[in-house]
Amino acid sequence: MLRGHVFIVNENTLPIHLEYMFVGTSAGGRDNNISLLADMLRIKENDFVFFYIEGRETKKGRFFGIFKAVDNIVYHLTGNNATHPNLPVKLIYRKKIKPYKVYPKGVLEWIALDKLPTYAKELLWTLIYRKMKGQRGNTMLFPWEVERLISLIEDENQGQCLTGNYFTFDTISYEIKKCDHTLTHNIGNPTNVAINDLKNSETHFQAFILQNLSLNKNNFLPQVFGKNLVWIGNEVFAGSGMQKIDIFTIEKIDETTYLYRLVELKHPKSSMNVNFAPMQLEYYINWAREDIGGHILGGKKFNIKPILIVLTRSFNTIPSNIIADIKKLQSISYAPEIYEIDFSLNINRLL
Repeated sequence: MLRGHVFIVNENTLPIHLEYMFVGTSAGGRDNNISLLADMLRIKENDFVFFYIEGRETKKGRFFGIFKAVDNIVYHLTGNNATHPNLPVKLIYRKKIKPYKVYPKGVLEWIALDKLPTYAKELLWTLIYRKMKGQRGNTMLFPWEVERLISLIEDENQGQCLTGNYFTFDTISYEIKKCDHTLTHNIGNPTNVAINDLKNSETHFQAFILQNLSLNKNNFLPQVFGKNLVWIGNEVFAGSGMQKIDIFTIEKIDETTYLYRLVELKHPKSSMNVNFAPMQLEYYINWAREDIGGHILGGKKFNIKPILIVLTRSFNTIPSNIIADIKKLQSISYAPEIYEIDFSLNINRLL
């Protein structure tokens, strides 16, 4: 199952990303941002990477590819180091990338996002929602969105990709070009979210989960998130109302069967407490189920699983009416579950 992520760049930064083979995200002048780190931790080894270069009056925005993530490591730079090499902005979190199939021409934004295809489900909804909401420089794509974006880039280039392993960006022709070698720079130090950081916020909890989830042979709470994971997402836009699913995983059960887990996280410091969880999960289910007009291809009542995970200092604190309300979701989804997890990662299943 295809996995891909789009990074927002501009004509000043794209040449640097290509010449040094890395991607990065900016928090303005800040040196730390847990939401950005969570997004970077979502990207796993060999996931596809695309660039979206922002448009301006004389040049239209467009998507370029195709690259891959080298590994699971996220690097961190602070202070002036985060502007190296010769960047106009600080990029505090970075990942190494490598060429896969590099095409010279980018597909225009209006073709990828605005031009109506034959079927509405062929629209790149994740990117459309990101454009509507803004404020996100690293957006994941669903597998069918990756497939469509690759197809659009191939069509724009008539299937002809560049040869070689070294690339730059020509700001005059607005095309990726070959160059002689890849440059090196201080990409920073590997960073991670420690278990002691869980107390800080729900987003730290999310980042810790994303850091520890693995594809194909996941050993981090597999009873909760799945074992044979083939896709991992976070802060998944669920409709134009801008509700976001905290964690979304797809598990391959066999050659023809997949299980879609919609995970709502709650933390002692969550802005919306556990009382809102049944309503949130019900909304996610209805947004996801393809058989009732939802957005997840293949998503049906029998394979959409809603899960509530509550990080807590003591077990058995979830009100019985909340447990009952989530249990009722079995009428529109597959076997809802509720877990409590303490700060030592002990787990208590309530449903």
